[in-house]
Formats: sequence, structure tokens, C-alpha cells
Amino acid sequence: MIGKIVMILGILGVLLGGAVLAVSLLLPVLTDGRTSWDEALLGIIPGAFVLTISFIIFVAGLIIVLVQRKKKQQLPASQVVAQ
Repeated sequence: MIGKIVMILGILGVLLGGAVLAVSLLLPVLTDGRTSWDEALLGIIPGAFVLTISFIIFVAGLIIVLVQRKKKQQLPASQVVAQ
């Protein structure tokens, strides 16, 4: 259960970081130079940071879910052998 929660938080963070990064990257282009790249970096750097950290959190949650699923599948097989 905890793995699914971690994975969901990671996905939400990836969506948030991706949106901030995309908007910040498009800002200088769409405003015809009224926003400089130096100003856009104030959104690009945190967006990339959140995106990267959230992806790592998502992968950790995915690993937790897969390990728990593998343990569930091995448990009944070991009980059958013991009987």
C-alpha cells in the first residue's frame, strides 16, 4: 500500500515538474523576447529539479510495489511445499 502512495506522489510530482519546466521553456519564445532566458531560468531550474526528484521517487515506489507483489506470489508456494 505504501508503495502505491509513493508511486502516486511521484507521478504527481513528475506532472508538476514537467508542467513548470514546459511553461518556463516556452515563456521566452511565446512572449517574443519580452521575457529573457535569464528570467525563464527562475522556473526552468526548479522545474527540472522537481521533475528529476519526482521521477526518482516514482521509480522507488514502483520498486516497492514490485517487491511486495513478488513476495505475495512466493508466499503461497512456500506454504504448499510445507504441507
